Amino acid sequence: MQKVKYIIVALFMVFVACDEDDTPGTVALANLTVNPEVNDESPGQVIFRTTASGAKLFSYDFGDGSTGESLSGYIVKSYTEPGQNSYTVTITVTGDDGTTLTETVQVTVDVPATNSAFVDTLTNGSSKTWFLAASQPGHLGVGPSRDGIDGDWWYPKWYSASAFEKCGSEISDCFCDDELTFSVDSAGEVSYELDNKGQTFFNVAHLGAAGGMGDEDLCYDFDASGSKAVTIAMVSGNVPDAETTGMKLDLSDGGFMSYYVGSSSYEVLALTEDLLYVRTIDALNPDLAWYLRFTAEASEEVGEESLETIYTNLVWADEFDVDGAPDPANWTYDLGAGGWGNGEAQSYTDDPENVKVEGGMLKITAKAADDGNVSGATHYYDDVTLVATGGATSTVEDFEGTAPTFTGFGGNSTVVIDNPDASGDNTSTKVAESIKPVGAEVWAGSFFDLTAPLDLTTFSTMSVKTWSPATGAVVRLKLENKANAEEFFEVDANTTVAEAWETLTFDLSGAPAFTYDRVVLFFDFGVSPTGDAAYTSARIKSENLYELTYGRVEIRAKLPSAGGTWPALWALGANFDEVGWPACGEIDIMEHVGNNSNTTSSAIHYPGNFGGTAVTASTAVPTATSEFHNYTVEWTPDYIKFVVDEELIHLSFVNSTDTPFNSDFFFIMNIAVGGTLGGAIDPAFTEDTMEVDYIRVYQ
Repeated sequence: MQKVKYIIVALFMVFVACDEDDTPGTVALANLTVNPEVNDESPGQVIFRTTASGAKLFSYDFGDGSTGESLSGYIVKSYTEPGQNSYTVTITVTGDDGTTLTETVQVTVDVPATNSAFVDTLTNGSSKTWFLAASQPGHLGVGPSRDGIDGDWWYPKWYSASAFEKCGSEISDCFCDDELTFSVDSAGEVSYELDNKGQTFFNVAHLGAAGGMGDEDLCYDFDASGSKAVTIAMVSGNVPDAETTGMKLDLSDGGFMSYYVGSSSYEVLALTEDLLYVRTIDALNPDLAWYLRFTAEASEEVGEESLETIYTNLVWADEFDVDGAPDPANWTYDLGAGGWGNGEAQSYTDDPENVKVEGGMLKITAKAADDGNVSGATHYYDDVTLVATGGATSTVEDFEGTAPTFTGFGGNSTVVIDNPDASGDNTSTKVAESIKPVGAEVWAGSFFDLTAPLDLTTFSTMSVKTWSPATGAVVRLKLENKANAEEFFEVDANTTVAEAWETLTFDLSGAPAFTYDRVVLFFDFGVSPTGDAAYTSARIKSENLYELTYGRVEIRAKLPSAGGTWPALWALGANFDEVGWPACGEIDIMEHVGNNSNTTSSAIHYPGNFGGTAVTASTAVPTATSEFHNYTVEWTPDYIKFVVDEELIHLSFVNSTDTPFNSDFFFIMNIAVGGTLGGAIDPAFTEDTMEVDYIRVYQ
């Protein structure tokens, strides 16, 4: 349980009175209460909970030169200045009736010059040498530095090296023998030295730093010697989950950690006695984030390894040899839509068209809607325009020229189409179509980036022409700094007509003075789409019917190939309903995506390593969609190993008493459609099937 201190020191309050002709139906702004909570377990972090009746927007000046806004009144601020410092925080609340209330509170926070637990783990209390985690998948990876507001930017989305991929090659073998030593002296000062054995592995865009040239990453002679001072700070705006995360390492004198991308600043994503996982932004390309994994022991390549099982007694199985519904003694269903947290497009059913046993096989089938219609909510918008107080306008986007690049999140998709209703307020040729299908998240939306920041000094409002299927739909406009997603401004409007064009106006006068070069739009914000799902599928599970701790699990299956399909054979901690995910743990025996049909992957999710930072590995299976293959996991108190066809261990995880993998788990089999891993759905998709021959458990 978090330990918090409550500090409420009101200095003064200003009330701006309403005019006597208050707008009918609005609630007068009143009863402003501010509760700041200083979180002792996350140094520098203050949680603000502010309430007021009739409130529309809560604006914060945190007293350190930074500001923030919240529609709910809840906001978290992390102060980074070392030492014990007091800040006067000013909270201004804007009401539905246009009035404001202002209150100030004083907060005092302690930010240590260095975080002792973090430093002790990094240096072992004196000095510690780290090595590239060459045996682990993802020892080098790359992804977007910021990729929208769905969190996709926080992991190596574009590339993740497989085990030992960068070793044994003249191009990159210098990468694998680097030694990184962090030390701390008696005064608490941290230093860093890189022993690169005379050569460094350079990113292709940075070869010039070593006097080289070429069209691929290369090893070059490079002097990286010398002790570098290390500055340790909390990541501004980040909310650390523990004392050893949410920290940043800044290395002096051009210091870098093994792979050269010109950066000396590294954000620490995970730090344990055996793992140092960092992320850095490319110095020449701020859109690229590079990921590096290091371990406390040098990796030794042992080559292909066959599984020598310790479990030989068959204790449970389903051979799927009785036609009809899956055996109710073994399986139950997850039903419904909602995205399942991954922006998926399907709704799960127990319909025989989606799941059945036939001909000795379990068949799970993902299907597109029979009538081809995508149910949910479809909105159109056009003529995104800035408007000045005197009436002057500036067009932001009218969709008549080259269409912008849209990025959807939460299941939403947006494209430019011919105007489907060229009448009334909008007779233009092209418009944007925003589709929020059944299964999308309630916060689903999309954004497009601008070539130049918006001028909010001259222009104080923004108008958008919209077409909605219903009145009263919430349209949320969010302006964002694409280089820093923490700098944003949000404002809502409501549709007033159905199935007709109207112009909605958004007041930007309260927007903080940030750089705004991204436009985000949410239609039907906060609402789950209704109607028939665009896609249906099935997800069966053995929860409360068959659960196990430790054993060898073998599943023989043939996988779907259609673009957008995402089949999975996996297991989830049986205490999921008590502790949630990822605390319960997740073992992904096999995952596959139709958009990369010749590869299967396995993964381990648990606190500190989940979602985009999970422990993962993939292996080539060229006939995964045309032939049956055996997907196996062997799970013991000491390790979890994943194998395809009893041949190559492509992922080996060290289990211990500190992980959640020492209690009961249950099985899940499903096909998702689209989502964060499934990706783009083939427009011509109709249906595709995963066939499972059997599942067998040995102990």
